Amino acid sequence: MATLQVTTPGALHLSSPRTRHRLVSLGIGLCALCIWQFVAVTVFAGRFVVPPPLSVISTAIADQFYISDLLVTLQIAWKGWLLGNGAALALAAICLLVPAAEAGLITLGVATYCVPTIAVGPLLVVLAGPYGAKIGMSALSVFFVTLVAAVTGLRAASPTSLEVVTAFGGGPWQQLFKVRLRASVPTLASGLCISAPAAILGTMLGDYLGGQNGLGVIMLQAQQQLAVDRTWAIALVSTLVCGLTFGLTAVVLRRLGAEIDAPLDSGVIRQGRHHRRPVALGLTLLRLIGAVVVGLLVWEAVIKASGLSSYFVKSPLDVWNYVSTGDASGQNRNLLLQALAQTLKDGGLGWLAGTVAAVLAASALVLFPPVGAAVMPFVIVLRSVPLIAMCPLLGLVFGREQLGITIIAGMVTFVPSLVTIANGLRAVPAAATDIIYSAGGGQWATLLKVRGPFSAPSLFAAAKISMPGALLGSVLAEWLITGHGLGYAMAYDVITSNFGNLWASMVTIVIVSLGLYVLVGGMENAVRASQR
Repeated sequence: MATLQVTTPGALHLSSPRTRHRLVSLGIGLCALCIWQFVAVTVFAGRFVVPPPLSVISTAIADQFYISDLLVTLQIAWKGWLLGNGAALALAAICLLVPAAEAGLITLGVATYCVPTIAVGPLLVVLAGPYGAKIGMSALSVFFVTLVAAVTGLRAASPTSLEVVTAFGGGPWQQLFKVRLRASVPTLASGLCISAPAAILGTMLGDYLGGQNGLGVIMLQAQQQLAVDRTWAIALVSTLVCGLTFGLTAVVLRRLGAEIDAPLDSGVIRQGRHHRRPVALGLTLLRLIGAVVVGLLVWEAVIKASGLSSYFVKSPLDVWNYVSTGDASGQNRNLLLQALAQTLKDGGLGWLAGTVAAVLAASALVLFPPVGAAVMPFVIVLRSVPLIAMCPLLGLVFGREQLGITIIAGMVTFVPSLVTIANGLRAVPAAATDIIYSAGGGQWATLLKVRGPFSAPSLFAAAKISMPGALLGSVLAEWLITGHGLGYAMAYDVITSNFGNLWASMVTIVIVSLGLYVLVGGMENAVRASQR
């Protein structure tokens, strides 16, 4: 006998996955607020470091959520987002079509990403003015992440599809527009989602260079006035807006096909011409040397074009004399190496902690989708926190020693790695997972035997992004809250106008970051070669 079931319009269906996810998210949010309230009134009571959430929310409401300053920040951020992502996509296409240019372009990308923008910000103000400097810092915040994601995605195209285009008379351009762009959408989506909040945070960082309006400007004013409630309220508004831009970008990209089913041979490298290991190593070194030469030439050309005083802006020869041939070069070099060793330790521990957490979290998101959908919004909060403002508070909460620095560097590493790895684990061919299921395997077998191997490009892309990011995070932490490392040395150099050591420190960071990028690339090539 048929049963008539009446459904009231607008009724809440608890059996709906989306409804369950929302309820779990709401429950997690309430638990987070309760923990925040408990910690504020017990552990940090009377320390004026962590105010209660109700006090923060009431301050934000009283200040009308800083709408006017928020609009100023967003007006600059979207321009930087377009500029940085547009340049990244164009250079990624050039890397693919002109392989000889890749080393130099990647060097440029690493340099723009790992040089602390807080150090080069004053130079950008001189070159482009305060408004242009903020757009530039916003663009720099998104450029490298999108560049790596785009290059990885364009190379993940199906070899069979590329061969079909070639068989019909198509060339590299036809392959790019007909196959590679479509195949790059899932990986590129990760970079674009990460870059959305990064553009806002880059703009806020630029606000610290000066200005009348903007979230960064009023946050700096609140810090100077020791207005802890207002500082947290501004950070809360910034975090919510950054999280919203991340979510909106993800929704738009999903509509455009970011969750397309990958072909079975996606990510597989075509059999082709390859060299013996010594020859391949020699070619890699030649490309690296060529990239360094190109970088030095661009550096020199920018200095001459800017017309800035050599007192502030040092040339490659000036830096070489400072660390190699100058009167005090030995002492300068020793101090630089000691600071570098500390920064490598700080960044390495942060990267290791953040990467392990990201791999475990990404696996959990794939194995338990409902929990992942509920927890992900709170994970994005970590990426949306303006670290330049919260570093001092994090230092007070977790201490100014190794634990505090590791947490800050780990936060910089965790979210980009999580998003990239999780998307890689999800974007596997359905046919491959069906084989495991049909043989009686479950989620764990699929994760270990299919999703892990197919997500290898995403794992390496995450490492390429997160290694320089962890180094940059440790430098920022050292700059703001500690008394050691390259970050502290650079902060002291700015105060004492020791621009020789400042530029030497920045060059050191670029060289180390480039070396880490090349190391990860070499490991990726070795894994690909073993699969042939």
